[in-house]
Amino acid sequence: MRIKWKLGLAALALAFTFNLNAQSTDAGTGNGAAGAMAPGGLPVTNSIPNFINQVAVWGTSFNTNYSWSTVTVQIEDGYKQATGSGASDYLRVQYDKGNWNAGVEGEFLGIGSQFTAVEAETGYALISKYDFKIEANVLAGYDRGVKSFEIEPELKATKMLTVNTYATAGISMPWLAKRTFDGTPQFRVGAGFTF
Repeated sequence: MRIKWKLGLAALALAFTFNLNAQSTDAGTGNGAAGAMAPGGLPVTNSIPNFINQVAVWGTSFNTNYSWSTVTVQIEDGYKQATGSGASDYLRVQYDKGNWNAGVEGEFLGIGSQFTAVEAETGYALISKYDFKIEANVLAGYDRGVKSFEIEPELKATKMLTVNTYATAGISMPWLAKRTFDGTPQFRVGAGFTF
């Protein structure tokens, strides 16, 4: 059992290493964090926080002049895809208080099909600037499909489209209470309303 945990953690670390690293170079002096150069003039590869900052720069590069500061409730519906597990529909209600949030999510096996899971959510907005935010959330609940309690860390980016609508995309990694690590990431896209 310990080998499965170690393999799962190694796979997660490997995924972050190859998929989430970003490069920054400074053609000028090569000094400072943004222009750090390795011997031989090669750019230094930075870590995940730099990736999150670059996503935030991209997300705020086209500002719609709306703000998350006035939002207290989000209602979201979307599509969730787990490699090897198929598609599901989800419905989420989230209450925001400053940078913190709490909510509940229901999941339906297949699109518009039977109810299969419910999870409570709590999280924190790592970046909230203008109409764009990146949240780190933890969902915990019960999945009838696999007959197990689960904990699901999630990273989610959300962009306001109008004063009360938004689009979102995220990735999560479920941990099942059956003492098995499901190393399959779950990808989601959705849209919602704000109040």
